[in-house]
Amino acid sequence: MHEIAQAYIEEENPLLTFKTWDNVIKLFGSIDERADEESLEEYSKLPDDVMVYRGVWTRDDWNPGTGVSWTTDYKVAEMFALRFQPLGGESYVLKGEVRKKDILYFTNVRQESEVILNPDDMIWEDTYKEWGEN
Repeated sequence: MHEIAQAYIEEENPLLTFKTWDNVIKLFGSIDERADEESLEEYSKLPDDVMVYRGVWTRDDWNPGTGVSWTTDYKVAEMFALRFQPLGGESYVLKGEVRKKDILYFTNVRQESEVILNPDDMIWEDTYKEWGEN
């Protein structure tokens, strides 16, 4: 696994290390590999247009923005959306589509089917708030 990907994946809150999503996009854009060795087979099976999801939790004093970490697994996105819900705020899942060729990096080493992408490369995006719907 590339050291940039390793540092990103090991960080619970990547913005603490990478400071901005633009830095993340720039760094992942500089990597030749599109997946780590453990995830290469799963990456190779992705269709040309990939459905992706992002679990979001926000509150009045904090909004994560669109972000670059998405997943191909709706249940993983739902887990990320709901994990801080007891603290108040709003939880929801973003759903969208990205071309496989635009995926900056794919990894499943944490069993999260994580897709790193530039949100500007999304074909479309929508918001879901009803849990269990995908």
